[in-house]
Amino acid sequence: MAGLELAPPEKWTAAQTRAQFEAISRLRWRIFVNAFRRKGGAGELVSRIILYVFFAGFAFGVTFTAGLLAFLGAWKGHLNWLDMLLWGTFLLCQLTNIQLGQSGTTFDPTQLIRFPMRVGNYIAIRLFFGLLTPANVIGALISLAIALGITIALPSLWFYALLALAVFAIANALFSRMVFAWIDRWLSTRRAREVFTGFLFAFSLGIQYLNFTFNPAYNHHHQSHVPLERLTAALHLYHRAQPYLAKLPPGLVTSALLSARQGHTASFFAATAGCALFAAVFLAVFALRMKTEFRGEILSDAATAVAKPKKPLASARRPSSTAAPLTVAPLAAASITPRTFGLAPAVTNQFGKEMLYVRRNQGILFALVMPMAIAVFLCIKWSTRSSASWIFPAAVAYTLMGLVALSYNSWGLEGPGSQLYFLAPVRIRDIMLGKNLMNFALASLEIVAMLAVVTYTGHQPPITIILASLLWAAGTLLFSTALGNQRSLASPKKINLASTTRKQTSSLSGLISLGVMLVAIGFGVAVFSAALFFHLQWILLPLFAAFAAGGFWVYQRILASIDRFALANREQLFLELCKPD
Repeated sequence: MAGLELAPPEKWTAAQTRAQFEAISRLRWRIFVNAFRRKGGAGELVSRIILYVFFAGFAFGVTFTAGLLAFLGAWKGHLNWLDMLLWGTFLLCQLTNIQLGQSGTTFDPTQLIRFPMRVGNYIAIRLFFGLLTPANVIGALISLAIALGITIALPSLWFYALLALAVFAIANALFSRMVFAWIDRWLSTRRAREVFTGFLFAFSLGIQYLNFTFNPAYNHHHQSHVPLERLTAALHLYHRAQPYLAKLPPGLVTSALLSARQGHTASFFAATAGCALFAAVFLAVFALRMKTEFRGEILSDAATAVAKPKKPLASARRPSSTAAPLTVAPLAAASITPRTFGLAPAVTNQFGKEMLYVRRNQGILFALVMPMAIAVFLCIKWSTRSSASWIFPAAVAYTLMGLVALSYNSWGLEGPGSQLYFLAPVRIRDIMLGKNLMNFALASLEIVAMLAVVTYTGHQPPITIILASLLWAAGTLLFSTALGNQRSLASPKKINLASTTRKQTSSLSGLISLGVMLVAIGFGVAVFSAALFFHLQWILLPLFAAFAAGGFWVYQRILASIDRFALANREQLFLELCKPD
């Protein structure tokens, strides 16, 4: 051993780094392509194509509007308009990130730390893995459109506009990557998730309040001086905060372009460099988080929880010699667990478990409360000056939008524990019924709350309208839940509460859920409109009663065969739910 000499390690070359990146790119591409070759992959491909088309249409509309506003501002000599336009772009990107979340990856990139890799290469991979989110793509397109609008109006500024807006787009994307990387760290504890959800809920309510307060579409029946006074107060507040906002990236880019318009090249490059400095700071903070992750930090409730030792009981310290002997009752004498409300114990136990899921999953609470809060704003705005005959059905339909999607991924929170359901002496039918009862209970609470809001803000709707709306909601929930039970088993989606990349459903399931709701709403609108137009409100009850009965029949038939369906799709269920986070 004394004569054994270790050869010095060879220096890592750029060719090896390039080979690593190529291998990871090929791996990610193959996993992405092979995912569509699995069972149900063709449907997922079609659903993604449809979603991409809708996203492209939305992105085109927003991009064209931003470019047109930039052109008009530059053409009329009001480049200072870019300040509000760039702030709007920044807020739009962050709101899109909040609503859609960060895009997930085809494999867990933290597994790469097992291989010989430099920390710089790991940071670069983690940066580019989440860079092409819908929000970042929209931000880049809007920045390009603003630069093109300025160039068309003022051709002499083409170089300055492209350079400044490119720096702004990069800073915007790096800010999103930095924030959500640290949010994943903060969401590793349940208390932090609760605080973050509360902040998110308050922020979203504030945005909706501003929308319903200042949007002329919701205030055209009010006196004109009321929104004008509020708008004047908001502009006054904005002007007071403008000196501070001017030192942030949107303000720096606006100042840079104003300097370029006046021929002050040095001031332009100074302001652009300030925006680039912000981008460098965002990248440095993101790299700091990734460096900690590279060292092996695990983000989960189990890893971050600190167990406190419990003090042993006094009786447990010294076992008594006079303790009575332990007796075991014979099996024949064991009492059978009684039924609750005629339901099997497995159903009621699963219902209690789902209550814990709802209480601990802030994402579900947000999806439940937010549509109802927006419906409350609509009721307050319109109930006092419109007929309640259509407001209550519209509020019910809107509140159901946040509920029907939950049944399309009811197994997402089970994780590896889903295997125990197939080992335990219980029927999957009872498990699904317990999960569905929770959705029905939540829908009932929201509908009752909507009825109270409509009655309080306006006047009580006719009893025929109330009963018809309840029957329509029952039929819609039964049809949607029946399909959702099958989609939950055939195409599950694992939900990780400690990550911003979580999704409540798969792409195809979300599209089916939306399609079912649109069909049900279209049917309801057609029936309500015809009944109100011909003054035949009495016909609503038999029609929607038949609709609810049809939904109950479909739900019962699918629930009766759910055990065989679960056994046929258990491999796909375990493959998704048992994979590591």
